[in-house]
Amino acid sequence: MWEEQYLRYTAALREVARPVAFLDVQALIENAQRVLHYAGQLPIRIATKSIRSAEILKLIQELSPRFQGFLCFSSREALHLAEEGLDDFFVGYPFFQSAEQMAFLQLLERKKKVIALIDSVEQAEALHHALQGTSHVAEVALEVDVSSDWGWLYFGVRRSPLHSVEAVLALAQQLRRLSRLKLVGILAYEAQIAGVGDKGVGWKGLLLPWLKQRSWQEVRSHRQAVVEALRQAGFSLSIVNGGGTGSLPLTAQDPTVTEVTAGSAFFAPALFDHYHAVEFVPAAGFSLEIVRKPAPKIFTCHGGGYIASGAVGSEKLPRPWLPASMRFLPHEGAGEVQTPIYIPNPPPYLTIGSPLYFRHAKAGELTQRFPHLYLIEGERVLRRVSTYAAIPEAWI
Repeated sequence: MWEEQYLRYTAALREVARPVAFLDVQALIENAQRVLHYAGQLPIRIATKSIRSAEILKLIQELSPRFQGFLCFSSREALHLAEEGLDDFFVGYPFFQSAEQMAFLQLLERKKKVIALIDSVEQAEALHHALQGTSHVAEVALEVDVSSDWGWLYFGVRRSPLHSVEAVLALAQQLRRLSRLKLVGILAYEAQIAGVGDKGVGWKGLLLPWLKQRSWQEVRSHRQAVVEALRQAGFSLSIVNGGGTGSLPLTAQDPTVTEVTAGSAFFAPALFDHYHAVEFVPAAGFSLEIVRKPAPKIFTCHGGGYIASGAVGSEKLPRPWLPASMRFLPHEGAGEVQTPIYIPNPPPYLTIGSPLYFRHAKAGELTQRFPHLYLIEGERVLRRVSTYAAIPEAWI
């Protein structure tokens, strides 16, 4: 099985210089269908930071009318995507600096649909001040923290300070005095469920399913309590955004959620091999050239040190992919300028000049490093598309 895939990718990329990043279009389409299935009947907002290519975002959106809108990293990113012809942006991280405010204002002036995320009065007042002297009213959403804090363990990520229903209501009430802002929704992202793998992770696999199940009950009840409290206070919410790739089936069951977010699912990076709840097909990868053979079963590639962000650990290394039996040398790993690979039973056609194939641990960071993706269908390259890495001013 792996050999057929190896030979197909090698035939398609035979004229392309390495290192090279690529995307298997058929695998991408299959993953999009799985996202639609996992999300039930809900609309899906695409997490742009996991894709980082306007052309790929367009490709995904064209696959189904349920792929509605984008969860963006910044206002400047949303403005870039607007210039590429896209619309319906939810800026999924709070912003404060003037460059972000001006980008947001430009989106309003272009009559783009855009929502700003806030979790503090300082952010709200800064955006309100930036809109003074204009006729615009900005739609905003509050980020609600849905991490589980059990004292003995903080299960979640440090995002919003809005932990309680009371804190959410207090900030919402303060928005009433800011005439240039209109509260339209909330974002409540269960990162501890969506972003934590629980399969094939050693001893942690015995504990994580239980932690996730316990946390999910809290997430669901807390999100519902926040929504109910805001509506009781007279706020009309058109958007309740939740979930991520790893929690799609669960989040879709929450009746208060109006849309889910997915991003990593489309590329299916290595970290998403470790989920019981969802399963996707590896779609994106990169290829290196073998330039040395220091021992009979060791093949050294040129480059390869594409390490993922986050807490340091071996899981953040790229995943050796094709041939299926290859692995890193534990004392070297993936190197900045060279990467030695051990292959116990190498096929005879592997020699100096041959390619090897890898998957990045996370999705969007592949397209943060490579300025282009080569779209593969069968044994041919359909076309080359640009990524954010090709943009001179990198804001993501």
